[in-house]
Amino acid sequence: MTFAGRGGWWIIAQIILVGLYALAIFGTGGIDEGIGLGFARIVGVAMVAVAAVVGGWATVLLGGNFTIYPDPVDGATLVDTGPYRLVRHPTYFAIVLGSVGLGLAMLNTAAVAVGLVSIPFFGAMTGFEEDLLIEKVAGYRRYRSAIPNRIIPRIM
Repeated sequence: MTFAGRGGWWIIAQIILVGLYALAIFGTGGIDEGIGLGFARIVGVAMVAVAAVVGGWATVLLGGNFTIYPDPVDGATLVDTGPYRLVRHPTYFAIVLGSVGLGLAMLNTAAVAVGLVSIPFFGAMTGFEEDLLIEKVAGYRRYRSAIPNRIIPRIM
């Protein structure tokens, strides 16, 4: 399959998004005055912790199915346990939650903004990815019907 067919351009776009996030984190300052900053930091740290657990758990469950490309590996099998019972793409959930959480923990509004922009980005990318999953992974169409949310439980 070609670079584009495997979703290579989505990977390039993710690299650009990560670069924008790094620029936000390291190139802009955080908020140092205001009400509730301590609370925002605590919420941010908790979000990062949850993201690490969910992302690690989802990746371990994928095992040999894991790939950086939206195109599934040859012989991929359906994973529908653990966090995959709540959302179809828990690794993307973890990325979004962790990036917004880190921005909050650092009180960096630019990082929070880039993290929030990743929500529609991953929403669009999962559309491409799910077409391939339906084609290549037995039972994915049924799984997609059973689990209504792509990335964020009860929202999206």
